[in-house]
Amino acid sequence: VGGLIDQNLEAGIAAMDPIAAWSTILGFSVRIYGDFSGYSDMAIGFAILMGIYIPANFNYPYAATSLTDFWHRWHISLSTWFKDYVYIPLGGSKHGIVLGSVVVMIVFTVSGLWHGADWHFVIWGGIHGLILIAERFGRRLNISLPPLLGWLLTFITVALAWCFFFLSS
Repeated sequence: VGGLIDQNLEAGIAAMDPIAAWSTILGFSVRIYGDFSGYSDMAIGFAILMGIYIPANFNYPYAATSLTDFWHRWHISLSTWFKDYVYIPLGGSKHGIVLGSVVVMIVFTVSGLWHGADWHFVIWGGIHGLILIAERFGRRLNISLPPLLGWLLTFITVALAWCFFFLSS
């Protein structure tokens, strides 16, 4: 997968046809999950060899039917850290949906900056923050999607957002 992504990017984004572009986008999704989940699983396995038990860090995130669900399944240790040390200290959602939405945007902006001090990471975080806020308003209005449509929209959103995570321009 990494070779395909690198080959496509070497040729340049402008040179990609739709199939190459989508295979690169989907490749990003496979690559980042394989990298992060793989090293987490190795750490868990090595810890077990030493008698230490660490909880799973990924729980089938690409099976999520909403972005909220995705963040409960993706890089659980980091998501929990941001919840415990940024979201909750800033007030979480206890001050209403508007201030809670501001807190969500702060958390995901900080998350983007944590990954790298560059605008493309901030944009990646902003995309996730905005979609999570939209989901909050949707839940408040009792709007729900059929599971298959929720999964498809979530996966496409996450996959497209990875472009901003991986590409600096």
